Amino acid sequence: MSVFTPITEAQLHEFLFRYPLGQLISFSGIEAGTDNSNFFVTTTHGEYVLTLFENLTDRELPFFLNLGDHLKARNCKIAQPMHDKAGDALQVLADKPAVLFEKLAGRHVVVPSQDHCSQMGRAMGEFHNAVQEMSIERCNPFGLNWLMAHRQYQHWMDTEDHELFNETLDQLEQLNNMDLPTGIIHADLFHDNALFKDDHLSGVIDWYFACNDYLLLDLAIMINDWCRHGLTFDENRIDAMIHSYQSKRRLTEDESRAMVLMRKLAVCRFWLSRTLAWNDLKDRQLGQVTVKSPNEMKSLLKTL
Repeated sequence: MSVFTPITEAQLHEFLFRYPLGQLISFSGIEAGTDNSNFFVTTTHGEYVLTLFENLTDRELPFFLNLGDHLKARNCKIAQPMHDKAGDALQVLADKPAVLFEKLAGRHVVVPSQDHCSQMGRAMGEFHNAVQEMSIERCNPFGLNWLMAHRQYQHWMDTEDHELFNETLDQLEQLNNMDLPTGIIHADLFHDNALFKDDHLSGVIDWYFACNDYLLLDLAIMINDWCRHGLTFDENRIDAMIHSYQSKRRLTEDESRAMVLMRKLAVCRFWLSRTLAWNDLKDRQLGQVTVKSPNEMKSLLKTL
């Protein structure tokens, strides 16, 4: 479930009074996601998505909202944060930080095609170009330093996991000796974080892991998720994604050399975070929280 904080129709009427968006017609909770409470909202002016943030604070959210406004102003394909009559995007509803977003048309693709991968590569290149002029920063809480800090983590699902994890970290240390461009990245662009209408990209959503890190990490995360069948990678999809990305932003020589290492970093990051979440769920028995098994990421790491 993803509606951790319910709201009433009366609360929503009062909330929408702040916006020049007409009258409420209907709303419903969204049964997807694990971090925030989300609702579809329809007014006489259009359709929107309302997000109540369960973990991010009102001090953290301006980074993401400024990023959204910046990307939208540069015609990047994202969901625009809506601003109220006073020009503010960040609100409070049911004692939670809340933001209303435009609702993007389309659906997630279940099995990405070569053309989908091409479109995503192009869009990511446009995003990375657009953020280069931004001065705001947010450290990646799940970056290389975070991985290195978990060298001694012992609570793996399999006795061989700790050895595989540390062998991978030994390889990833090479990244510290490379001159790799950095900037603001999405950091979580799996195929369920993009929407397509009639096979055309309508927008990228869920920017709440956005942070400053290697630009190449975004491309690595996408390749690892968008360009494979099970554990088998489709080289045509990979080539299409990289080629389209480079039509907007050329990779440096160091980035080209670091691609496999960066893909390992991407897999290792999600393997560890899912392992930590899996063990936390097991310990606390939080039945309402959906946690993905770490095994897929471990198996994927072994193929790289």
